[in-house]
Amino acid sequence: MKKKNIITRSISGAIYVGLLVGAVLSGGVWIILLTSLLAMVGVFEFTMMTSEGKYPRFASLLDISAAIILQVAAGIYFTGTGKAFMTLMMVYVLLLAARTVSQLYAVHRNPVSSLARSMMAQMYVAMPLALFSALYFIYTPHIVLAILVFIWVNDTGAFCVGSTLGRHKLFERISPKKTWEGFWGGMLFCVIAAFVMRGCFEQYFGMLNYGAMCRLGILVSISATLGDLVESQIKRTCGVKDSGKLIPGHGGILDRIDSLLLVVPVSLIYLYFIL
Repeated sequence: MKKKNIITRSISGAIYVGLLVGAVLSGGVWIILLTSLLAMVGVFEFTMMTSEGKYPRFASLLDISAAIILQVAAGIYFTGTGKAFMTLMMVYVLLLAARTVSQLYAVHRNPVSSLARSMMAQMYVAMPLALFSALYFIYTPHIVLAILVFIWVNDTGAFCVGSTLGRHKLFERISPKKTWEGFWGGMLFCVIAAFVMRGCFEQYFGMLNYGAMCRLGILVSISATLGDLVESQIKRTCGVKDSGKLIPGHGGILDRIDSLLLVVPVSLIYLYFIL
């Protein structure tokens, strides 16, 4: 990799991490704005990537609007009133209904496939991001930060170990560069990070003992790897290298949040049953 590319990746990566951490630490409306922005761009990228060169402008507008409404509804559910939440959810359902009816006027050869892509955009992108708000408002910002740290540590560990010791392919058909050695390396880094965070910041993670914290790190490592593989399969199926070009040196938003989209629901379920 050229030195210029490394610098570009480092700067854009630092900005992305800074925005994510800043929103988590600020909380409140910033979480809603963050998830709305990620949902808007993520759904747009998914639609562009899977539309087979026939970008459905009106249908995509309905998809993006629905995704944003869902993020606001999720945030208001935990910070506002039940009536506002129900109002927004009714708007969300109406937008999905409008998207379904709009397919009657589509000129695509396969309108069912087009509609299926729209529904998958909601399930794959919008809903996990809405659960990110739930994760934040139900638990503490520090738990959310810990999960983000696990994702980044897992990526770093997998890259470092995989690039030096990697011999056995993890899922060559989908991601030729991933190895089992890298997978276990990423998990080991997560376990170490769990011990460090639990030991050094007990005031923030006192509700989780060392075992629970380590299990959370292991679950994040596994789900982050699977989330990355799922997006790789989508990109490979669509014949694209990156989901977009928004982040210089990294690709699109989906290329950055692919792990998060699976980590969030898995972490939320785990924490719900142990806390």
